[in-house]
Amino acid sequence: MSDAVRFETPENIELSFTVAGLGTRFVAWVVDNLLMLLVMFVLFCALAFGGIVTDGLLISLKDGFASAEDGPQATTYILGLIIVIWGLGSFFYYGIFELFMRGQTPGKRMSQIRVVKSDGFLLDASSILVRNIFRVLDHIPVLWIVPLASASGLRFGDMVAGTIVVQDEATTLLNVRERLASRPASEAQFRFKLFVLKKLTSIDITAIEQLLERWADLPADRRNELRDQIVMGLTARLELDAPAERDALRFLEDILAAEYRRQVSRLG
Repeated sequence: MSDAVRFETPENIELSFTVAGLGTRFVAWVVDNLLMLLVMFVLFCALAFGGIVTDGLLISLKDGFASAEDGPQATTYILGLIIVIWGLGSFFYYGIFELFMRGQTPGKRMSQIRVVKSDGFLLDASSILVRNIFRVLDHIPVLWIVPLASASGLRFGDMVAGTIVVQDEATTLLNVRERLASRPASEAQFRFKLFVLKKLTSIDITAIEQLLERWADLPADRRNELRDQIVMGLTARLELDAPAERDALRFLEDILAAEYRRQVSRLG
């Protein structure tokens, strides 16, 4: 599945994204679940080492399994506990990573996919909350058919939260991201406050990235037209002074570099 979805920026520039295929999403899911298992195992060992999981509790559970009368009850208890722990772990794992990694988890980043809102904007906290609450329902076998029947491979949680998983296109933009992410703040010609950067949407960022990545290949009149459209739209919406025409490209580079630095600082 590789359908394209199209979004339009506030500056009336159309961007196209490729919907992530079910196979790619499955690989990301497997990686994320293996990481969750590893984290839970380490946490269990830490709790056992700290005395929170006591030998008495383990012995009681062992005796319960051994008892013909209490065995089924102990089994139900353990299964219920595993489901609760796994559900909570899944909720916090996906929720925290998607919030602080701009719609990605380690598995999604490895697979070069990310979650965005259905209008192309960056995920917000409410979308992430709804999406991951309904993740529990998506584990019900009868709902496994939903992504297969959906035109864009949406699971039930995506439909309710208004989200979609798209390819990140990281390979084609790697040079732009590496070049600007490594640019020191001291070299910036334009400085941006935190509240300004928070107003940027995922579409804004993608539009700037794609323009910079294709700059050398675009005809001069077309690239200048796109540059001016983006700059004028951003400065009006973010309530910033418009740069001089000769500095417009540097303005876009600096705001993108500032946003990259903000992302890195958020990840610690």
